[in-house]
Amino acid sequence: MKILLIQPCLSVSDRYGTSLGRVGPVCEPMGLAYLAAVVREKRKEDIIKILDMAALNYSQEDLINYLNDFKPDLVGISMLTPMYLRTKETMKIVRKTLNEQVKIVIGGPHPTVFFTSCLKDCPEANFLLYGEAEISFVNLLNYLENNLDLSEIKGLVFRKDERIIINPKQEFIQNLDEIPYPARDLLPMEKYRPAPTYFKKLPSYLILASRGCPFRCAFCSKISGTKYRAHSIERVINEIKILLDEYGAKDIIFRDDTFTINRSFVFDLCKKIKEDGLNKRMEWSCMTRVNLVDLELLKTMKEAGCWSIHYGVESGNQRLLDLIDKSITIEQIKNAFIWTKEVGIEIKAFFMLGLPTETREESLKTIEFSKELNPDWVQFTITVPYPGTKLFELSKSDPSLISYKWEDYQTWAGWSNKDLVYVPEGRTQEDLKYLQKYAMRSFYFRRKFIFNQLKNLNSFDRFKVYLVGGWALFKSKFS
Repeated sequence: MKILLIQPCLSVSDRYGTSLGRVGPVCEPMGLAYLAAVVREKRKEDIIKILDMAALNYSQEDLINYLNDFKPDLVGISMLTPMYLRTKETMKIVRKTLNEQVKIVIGGPHPTVFFTSCLKDCPEANFLLYGEAEISFVNLLNYLENNLDLSEIKGLVFRKDERIIINPKQEFIQNLDEIPYPARDLLPMEKYRPAPTYFKKLPSYLILASRGCPFRCAFCSKISGTKYRAHSIERVINEIKILLDEYGAKDIIFRDDTFTINRSFVFDLCKKIKEDGLNKRMEWSCMTRVNLVDLELLKTMKEAGCWSIHYGVESGNQRLLDLIDKSITIEQIKNAFIWTKEVGIEIKAFFMLGLPTETREESLKTIEFSKELNPDWVQFTITVPYPGTKLFELSKSDPSLISYKWEDYQTWAGWSNKDLVYVPEGRTQEDLKYLQKYAMRSFYFRRKFIFNQLKNLNSFDRFKVYLVGGWALFKSKFS
């Protein structure tokens, strides 16, 4: 069987606007890379390819030519909420180009939440897979090849006699080491570039050391479940070596939701990184929570090559932190920042504007809190109640949720000129867009910040994106 996995083209300019999009990230579609790896391991006679249209900047004509050249028997297409329309357009092109013989499968975060309505709204699709798809995708291929009963495939949604059939959910994979290394050789690795605040030197690539998070933040969809599952230390170390030896990586980003949730795992990983001398060949960054670090842990991470940690602060108002079930305190935030700076690790802080019931004064307080904390980098996004989150469920009965246009579910509307899908009562989308730009400008255009960044600048790659990013922020004052 010939199989093609497609990442539809939602460009950086679509996501971040024309100016800010010039420094927007283009990252590996890890979900498709894992799927391809499992297929190659379990079905050795199949031919499988990945087409990352976003990384290759493919047009519709390019896609048609690719399809006519490869002629796949089955096409799997990824769908995130903001790329809903692009995925539908891609399905239509596949169906029209390859006629009724080709089987089309959709999957990803959005179909996982809206599996019934999504399949109804996508007549070109034959099947939908929800949840973790490594097991169910291979099972689907086996059943299709042998014309077996589709009702036995967990995690599958399909049509039968004009009815939508929803099979039971596929259980999460408990031993992640059962999944082979992602098939990065099928990706255009030279095209990938994280956002400028995520790397020191290029190439910089992603690793997923774990899946799942037990915390219950109201804005998170929990696609990977609430149970924490991690690869073995040996597996993570081997994957680091693959990226260093085969792809020339100089910087690794651990893209786990909560990297330090298992304290002993981090200690053991750092120990092995140092024993193998990997900390002399690369630096790395991660994301975690302010209540899951301490001075001893941070010192160990620094010694092992950790140069940056991304903390989800979200708000400078304890009332709002409690409202969104963040389960952290202002004191914990301040302590984590003090300790992280003490050991010499850079900090990137994530903040949200326009949380439910948030007043303009509280938004401004959050902006000022960011300056008080004085991280090395900040990100201010506009609150979006994504499907599958507690915020979305609460917002459905709230007149403040003003749109179900999935293409507008983007957190950088201040630059992309998208309409806001959610505006707290008493606020306006014009003011929230203004505050997003104001927050970024007022933080980054401080003399202290500019001086420190220029003083510590040690990479031409970062210097280039500084110029482009700074110009985008400057222009935002007049747009």
